[in-house]
Amino acid sequence: MASELCKTISVARLEKHKNLFLNYRNLHHFPLELLKDEGLQYLERLYMKRNSLTTLPENLAQKLPNLVELYLHSNNIVVVPEAIGSLVKLQCLDLSDNALEIVCPEIGRLRALRHLRLANNQLQFLPPGCLHSMADEWYIGVCLGSKPVNPGLPKRSMQT
Repeated sequence: MASELCKTISVARLEKHKNLFLNYRNLHHFPLELLKDEGLQYLERLYMKRNSLTTLPENLAQKLPNLVELYLHSNNIVVVPEAIGSLVKLQCLDLSDNALEIVCPEIGRLRALRHLRLANNQLQFLPPGCLHSMADEWYIGVCLGSKPVNPGLPKRSMQT
């Protein structure tokens, strides 16, 4: 499995792929191969759903600076690092069905973010201002426990 993963990432790096699918790989750690050297500078979409990830690397934004969409649902992520706020091009972040207990306020720095999915986590509250950049845009799927959260957005923007 490890050699297949390395090969997939190497091909993506060599051929300058914009999309990388690492779903259903039983990954327990974020693959270091993604972060080697200059990382994957051209990568725009990273799909890592249904693995067993528990953390994200602090240097994610530095190594994958052009991410527009990041799909991490159905893992075991407990904490999202503050560095997530440096993914300035990120428009879609799916962290649903994880084990998140808190969301770092740095998510509020993601000015391009239009879709944030946090449903089915262990969240009790959202930090003040973490959703202010999305006030008039698309939708946010947020549930705290079993109750939808109203972060002060217009009704038409809410998706639960």
